[in-house]
Amino acid sequence: MKRVVKYAIAVVATVSALQAVASGGGGPKVAEGVNYIPLEPALIVNYGGPGKARFIKAELSIRTETGEDAIEVTHHLPLIRDRLVSILSAQTEDAISTAEGKEYLRAYALAEINRALLKVEGHDPDEHDKKHSASKKKKDAKASKHDEKESGHKADEEDAPAVPSIDDKKPVKGPASDLFFNNFVVQK
Repeated sequence: MKRVVKYAIAVVATVSALQAVASGGGGPKVAEGVNYIPLEPALIVNYGGPGKARFIKAELSIRTETGEDAIEVTHHLPLIRDRLVSILSAQTEDAISTAEGKEYLRAYALAEINRALLKVEGHDPDEHDKKHSASKKKKDAKASKHDEKESGHKADEEDAPAVPSIDDKKPVKGPASDLFFNNFVVQK
């Protein structure tokens, strides 16, 4: 009799666990609204091409604006980690040695994460780019004309910064709303 009771308890526990998983209880727990998703463990990549071994250790978090976006980002963390490893390992010493370079890297990585997420979900990330670039070109043209009037001269290409500006990389709106470098260590 004791065996039958133990067996019945085990069956009930198993059925309850399966129902919880089937109803979504086994998925990631996320809050509605803003979520911060840490990429763990930290990314450690070599960078800078051949020669002396150089490493970047990056502890990163991704912010999402909704619980649905958080679930999507969490589901695709292996894809996100892959993209980030590729991006970080392609960096040069010059690109990551300044605050502007790191900020550009952050904006670029965020755009690439969203591009990959949109693509894997069957959306066309280039459609967003086309819409965004048309409105941005109009705004930039107005701003450039205004700046020329105030300064009295046209902007030269020589005035361009050595590190690309954040405006050079078009943002891609997707599930990830921001990317944070919680810790960014470069070993040269």
